[in-house]
Amino acid sequence: MKKWLVFFFLCSIIIGCSNSNETARPSLYLIPEGYKGWVMVEYDKDNGEPTKTEGKYTVFNINENGVSKTKTLLTHEGWATNKYYYVTKNGERKALKPGEMIHGATEGTENNHYTVEFFFVGTSEEFDQAGDYRRQYNRE
Repeated sequence: MKKWLVFFFLCSIIIGCSNSNETARPSLYLIPEGYKGWVMVEYDKDNGEPTKTEGKYTVFNINENGVSKTKTLLTHEGWATNKYYYVTKNGERKALKPGEMIHGATEGTENNHYTVEFFFVGTSEEFDQAGDYRRQYNRE
């Protein structure tokens, strides 16, 4: 009897997970070529830019200071595979791989008025030496 209960419990978890829509819209981050350091994306900002899409991706343009502000709300809908690119002045893209040049990505930290998301651009060694910018961030 106990084996059957465990079996039904595991089946219900598997069926529940497979039937749920746990896929979020993935993000595409466009970062100025050569930028290294923490990147901050601020969601739901009155002075932010409206987001654009490229295929199934929501596009975020990161400025030379490592910041992107958007009017869009961050919604936690599930898992997504994001893409990160260095962008040259003439618009050419070079893919950046998580674990090699992208580190410390967060889902978002809720603030009083908006949500903030962070990730680091640079080598593993640079990431280790950078410290946790998220703790230093002065929230409004």
